[in-house]
Amino acid sequence: MLKPFQLVWELIEFGLQALFLYVLVLILMITVMFFALSDSSLDREKEKLAYVTKVHLPKVGTAIEKVCTRIDGCRILKDGTIEW
Repeated sequence: MLKPFQLVWELIEFGLQALFLYVLVLILMITVMFFALSDSSLDREKEKLAYVTKVHLPKVGTAIEKVCTRIDGCRILKDGTIEW
């Protein structure tokens, strides 16, 4: 014999189970994406920090030579000094 109320109840149960699994998978995907993006940004910050903190010191007894890094060039004054 056909039980219409039992059939409707089973459909509702199936819908709730499917909705639970859908939400669970969605939460897991968002969590994985969050950790993937946060780890890569931390790595970039560490690289930036490592780049900034590296200091190359000249050997003892050698003269420190400046290099002109201006786009328009450095001006040489009449007395022979260079305007950095």
